[in-house]
Amino acid sequence: MTQEQAAWRRYLDDLIRRLSAAEKQRLYTEIGVSRTTVQRWRNGENTADPSHIHRLLKALPEQERNQLRLLMQEDPTLQLLEAPLPAERPSEHIPFQIYEEILQLARNAPNPFWLLGGTLLFHALTQLRTTEDAGLEMIIAGCMPPKEHGKIRSLRALGVRGTAPWRTDFHMQERLFGVESLAGYVVMRRHSLLVPDTRDPGIALPLSRQEQELSCAAAPLMWSGKIAGALLATSNQPHFFTEEKLRLLERYADLVCLALSQQDFVDRSYLDLATLPGWQIQHTYFNTFRQRVNEEYKRSVQHGSLQELAQVEVNVRQTIEGELLQLTPLAHRLETIEG
Repeated sequence: MTQEQAAWRRYLDDLIRRLSAAEKQRLYTEIGVSRTTVQRWRNGENTADPSHIHRLLKALPEQERNQLRLLMQEDPTLQLLEAPLPAERPSEHIPFQIYEEILQLARNAPNPFWLLGGTLLFHALTQLRTTEDAGLEMIIAGCMPPKEHGKIRSLRALGVRGTAPWRTDFHMQERLFGVESLAGYVVMRRHSLLVPDTRDPGIALPLSRQEQELSCAAAPLMWSGKIAGALLATSNQPHFFTEEKLRLLERYADLVCLALSQQDFVDRSYLDLATLPGWQIQHTYFNTFRQRVNEEYKRSVQHGSLQELAQVEVNVRQTIEGELLQLTPLAHRLETIEG
């Protein structure tokens, strides 16, 4: 091979050398190959097939993607796809490299939720999203701390991550889920479920949805027979979720449990999820969340009963939860969920 024909390999080698270890692993995962395979592309031992070239280019930022494509076009031994790949069937299994990465993070991270949770949702979104036009959002929902000697009445969004049109960073969202939600349903039933089309009037289960949510799936977060919440995935495309994708979601839910503490898991007898208003109504209450936290914190300082900020936030969420529950006094808990 001539120097000109090998230019794309040198460029790829330089790109990968500049990536961090985590960025390299994410790149290998998005391409669907091992580190050794990419190393062989870089040093000229073998050549990537068209589908892997497509995924490699798709995974790179626009500037690097365009430059690498130009260099690849100079190599007559490569076959570049001019049209996008047809929709792929995702494996229902998580690549072993992801297990290695997550177990290492779980071993070394002092506060694992944000690091583990964000990394897991990144990999799950990457593996689930088989078409570029599919928008996805994933939510880790945990049990809302009850008031003293009380029951758990709702779930709370602990961490959220998505693809366009949703936010793509791992972030918090002040949002509660009751028994009317898919997350609440799978927690009470303790088994996974998918909804192919949320607009279908024949759906025989409780469901409140956002405007862009056309299909969804959820899996409970369980450990040693106890439950901590649910992993929820939604898409802006109907019929996006399949049984295969649901099994993949279940496996990611198992790994998400590593990001939680033992105290997050409760016996089923503590669960008594109630019906809550939809997100639009909740949003009007949580709009003042930070203001109410600041006011309560100042009062605790003035009265000499200084509280940790995290505890003040819990108190305010519990207050808002109570206010939301009072908005639906006639909406009884669904009998079918209590079985």
